[in-house]
Amino acid sequence: MNYLKYILLCVMCASVMTGMRAQSFKTLKDADEKTKKYFEEGRKAAMTQAFGTAKARYRKALDVTPDLQDALLELAGIYFTQKHEDSCIYYLNAIKKINPRPTARVYYTLATIYYNKGDYEKALPELDSYLAADIKNARSAEDAVLKRNNCLFAIEARKRPRMFEPRPLSDSINTTAPEYLPSISADGELLVFSRMTDRQEDLFVSRKTGDEWGKALPLDEVNTERYNEAGHCISADGKTIVFTGCNMPGGLGSCDLYVSYFRKNRWTKPENLGTPVNTTGWESQPSLSADGRMLYFSSERPGGFGLKDIWVSERNDLGKWSTPENIGAPVNTPRNEGSPFIHPDNQTLYFMSDGLPGMGGTDLYMSHRTEDGKWSEPVNLGYPINTLANEGALVVSTAGDRAFYTSVKPGSVRDKDGMEDTDIFWFELDPELRPRPVSFFKAFVLDKDSKKPVECRVKVTDISSDILYYQGNTADDGSTLVCLPRGNLYGIQIIAPGYIFISETVMLPDSGDVDRPYITSYFLRKIEEAVGQPFTLKNIFFESGSAQLSAVSNAELDVLADLMKANPALKVQINGHTDNVGSEQANLLLSQQRADAVINALKKSGIPSANLVAKGYGETRPVSDNGNEEGRRQNRRIEFMLLGNSSK
Repeated sequence: MNYLKYILLCVMCASVMTGMRAQSFKTLKDADEKTKKYFEEGRKAAMTQAFGTAKARYRKALDVTPDLQDALLELAGIYFTQKHEDSCIYYLNAIKKINPRPTARVYYTLATIYYNKGDYEKALPELDSYLAADIKNARSAEDAVLKRNNCLFAIEARKRPRMFEPRPLSDSINTTAPEYLPSISADGELLVFSRMTDRQEDLFVSRKTGDEWGKALPLDEVNTERYNEAGHCISADGKTIVFTGCNMPGGLGSCDLYVSYFRKNRWTKPENLGTPVNTTGWESQPSLSADGRMLYFSSERPGGFGLKDIWVSERNDLGKWSTPENIGAPVNTPRNEGSPFIHPDNQTLYFMSDGLPGMGGTDLYMSHRTEDGKWSEPVNLGYPINTLANEGALVVSTAGDRAFYTSVKPGSVRDKDGMEDTDIFWFELDPELRPRPVSFFKAFVLDKDSKKPVECRVKVTDISSDILYYQGNTADDGSTLVCLPRGNLYGIQIIAPGYIFISETVMLPDSGDVDRPYITSYFLRKIEEAVGQPFTLKNIFFESGSAQLSAVSNAELDVLADLMKANPALKVQINGHTDNVGSEQANLLLSQQRADAVINALKKSGIPSANLVAKGYGETRPVSDNGNEEGRRQNRRIEFMLLGNSSK
C-alpha cells in the first residue's frame, strides 16, 4: 500500500467516524447528488494518481457544498502526499474550523508538518490534541510522544544557542565530490575520511605539516574497485584503521567491520574482524579507544534495546576480541543509536540518536562514564549544532577543544542520484560540551648505535593512583603514542630484550595551553655496552624524609628485577642520592638506607644477594642546582649501574 492510499484510507475512515457525531459540517452521505458526483469523479482520478483532475473535482464539490469535510480531507491527503505542506495545512485547518472534534489523523498530520518545518510552537498543541483523542494509531501515538518531547526540548534549546561557528577544512581535503565521516589521530597529524566518486566510496588520508593539511590521497591498500569502504575510525597512534565493508566476499552479514594496520610504511591487507564482533546482521560505525583495547560500534544484532544500538568489545593481550556487550540505557533507546566516538579521555562518548529528546531527526549527544562504569544521562549538544536535519558523526580533538564533522556545502544542490555535496568542517566546541582535557606522550625508540627502530613494550602507571594506565607495544617504526589526561604524574617504562630499559616520569601540564604534549626520542643502549654507566630510576618513590618505598615504586622495581632475571649473570649497584637540605651526615645515611631498601625489594623478587650492591652518596653528586625545588627534586634520586657479570 503506497502512502497516498494510506492517507485516502484514513480520511475515508474519518468521514464515517465523524458522521456519528453531532456536527456543524456535512459528510458525503449528507450531500446532494451534484456534490456526490463531483466527489466520486475526484476519487476515481485520485486512485489513478491523476491528482490535478482529482483536486479540481474536489474543489467543484466544495463550490457546491463548502462545509463538506470529506472533500477537505481528500485534498489535504493529496497535498500531503505531494509534499505541498502549506496547502495541506490550509485544508486541515479548514476542517478544524467546521468540526471541533475532527479525526485524530488531522491533528497528527498537522503536527507532523509543523514539526518538520521546525515550527515547534505550532506542532505542540496539535500533538497534545492528538494524544488526547479517543481513537488513534498505537505506533503514531508513540511517535507523537517522541515528537512532543522534542518540541519541548527544541523550544528551550533555541533560547540558549551553543557556541557554533563551523569552518571548512582546506581544499586539499574538500573537493567538488562529497567528503564525509572524518576521523583524526591523537596527535592531530593524520586525517582519514570517506569520499564518494561515481557512487564509489573510498577512504582517503591527509597528513598535516605545520598548520597545513597535505593533499588527500586514497588508501590504495585498503580501497577496492568494486566495494565501498566507509564508516571507519583511525586509532590514536594512527597505525590502525577499522572500517565498514558491506556485501564483501567472505563477509558474515550485510555490513561487517574490517581492520588494517600500518606496517613497513604501508597498510596491510584488510582482515574481517570475524566473530564475535561481526554477525549475520549489520555492524558499522566503529570507534577505537585511545589504548586500542575497546571497540565501540553500532549494530542491529539481537539482544539490543531498539533498532540499532551501540555495543562494545574488549581486546585481550592476545589480540582476541570479546563477545560485544550492549552499553545499555540511558544511551541506547528503542530507536536508533549510532556513530559512537569515544574520546581519548576514555570517559566521554559522543554519538547520534533519534530516540532521545532533540531538535528532530538524528541529533548528537554526549554521555560520561560514571564511577561504576555505567553511562550518564545523555546531554544533547544543543542548537544550532543540532538542527531539524539528520546530524551525523562527530569526532573531537584530543585536547577537547575542536570538533570535526560533516555538513552540506553552502549552495549545494542534490545530484541526479539525490546526493548532496558535503564537506568536512571543524568548529570550536562549546566549553560545556568538552571532554576531560587530554594530551599525549609520543616517543620514537631507536638503537643508540644503529639509529634503527626498536620494537619495545611500553608500560604507563598513574602515579597518583598506583594504577597501570596503559601497556602496549611500539610500532615497527619504533614509535609509541599514549593519550594521557593532563595534570597527572605518570611513570613510564620502555622495555626491550637485550637493552637497558627506559625509565621516565611525565607530567603533562594542566593549563589553558591545550597543545603541550610530551614528544621525545629515546636511544636504547645494549646491556653489554652500558657497564659502568649510571641510569636514573625515575619511578622509584619514598615516603617524605624516610627510606620507606612507596607502593607505586613496584612497577619500576618489577621491570628492574625482570631485567636481572633475564640476564642472571649481571651484577648491579644501586646508588642513593639526596639534595643538600639537612646535614651531610644525615643525607649520607638516608641515601644509603634508600639504596638498601631497593636492594631488599629486589631480593624479595628473587634476585640473589651476590648480584646486588648498595651505595649511598648523600648530597655529594648533584646533577642539578640545589638552589631551587626542581633542581633538588632531580638530585633526590636512585640510580642503577651495571658492574658486569657477577661471576667475574
